[in-house]
Amino acid sequence: MQYLFADCQQLNQFYKQNRDKARAKPEDLMYAAINEEGEICSVLRLLPYDGFLFLRSVLTTKESRGQGIASGLLEYALAQQSGLIYTLPTPQALPLYQRLGFQTLSKHEIPAQLLASYRRFRQTDNGPTVMVINASVR
Repeated sequence: MQYLFADCQQLNQFYKQNRDKARAKPEDLMYAAINEEGEICSVLRLLPYDGFLFLRSVLTTKESRGQGIASGLLEYALAQQSGLIYTLPTPQALPLYQRLGFQTLSKHEIPAQLLASYRRFRQTDNGPTVMVINASVR
């Protein structure tokens, strides 16, 4: 598996092919996992905010799930960064983020810039929580 920086066109094509509504923007930091056949099998985006990054839109093809590809891609992306990285994991992804060292935040610790996203995604009691990692101290 090869992990590398990607561009908007690659990610948006991948999202579209996998019927995902996410869309990359030029200012995003984008990463992809490429399999031995040269095909993208997992992607993620880091959105830059003032003072931190926001991890969004981690997606792995159905055929590639359960093989540690997203974990490897996340570890690669985190190693390329420094500072705080926040995310809103789905309940299914929570164990993965915990294994990678992300810590759960209380609501009053959430940066103001992320509160709208938090409220939008947290529509049930088991909805996502906000997690953070300091990539500088990994």
